[in-house]
Amino acid sequence: MDAVATKPKRLELPQAAKDRLWSESGGHCQNPQCRADLHGFASQIHVRELAHIIPASVDGPRGAEAPELTSDERTLPENILVLCPTCHTVIDKAPDKYPADVLRGWKRASQDARARAFGTPLFASRAEARQHVEVLLAANRAVFELYGPREGVFDDDRADQWHRHVKSTIIPNNGELLRLLRTNQRLLTGSERATMSVFAVHVRELEDRHVAGDWTPGSTRFPPAMESILED
Repeated sequence: MDAVATKPKRLELPQAAKDRLWSESGGHCQNPQCRADLHGFASQIHVRELAHIIPASVDGPRGAEAPELTSDERTLPENILVLCPTCHTVIDKAPDKYPADVLRGWKRASQDARARAFGTPLFASRAEARQHVEVLLAANRAVFELYGPREGVFDDDRADQWHRHVKSTIIPNNGELLRLLRTNQRLLTGSERATMSVFAVHVRELEDRHVAGDWTPGSTRFPPAMESILED
């Protein structure tokens, strides 16, 4: 008698990750054209409406975009959106219309909106803003100097450390830097706003590389002018 084929067991998301996603979304659908309030069925949201950007299995919607991701990587909060039931159904029925890049954009916009509303201070002066920005820039600079890519240096251990620290330190710090600058952009000069815009592209592409595995050549480099932004 032939063996019955079984699907690989779908990994369960840890409760801490579910709580983080619910908090991140503010209890609202992360589709920016929807933003439905999900509190009416909060008890079901952790089970039913956690939507994978890259699916839990390679044959799911958008699975062909990153087939190299491991099962563990597919369950990271960075790969999951909180959506209302309607939006969850829509994106999975039309993956060509809603590719991974679009969904990651939704997630970033939701994170930024929540942070601006509840977690990003308004500064009274450029000097005050610079104090906060400098701490984040210095932390990122330290990681780069220790582990960042060097021309002619091919060291797998160094590269692994760089990848790890980019995900754990630089990407979160970059997000906070962007939120601080956007919330306080009235303090920026015209050239500093242009620098911020280039930095925003760099941030998105760095995240695409190290979180989503998109190693498309020609990524935007960190703009050197960011090191002195808000300095007088």
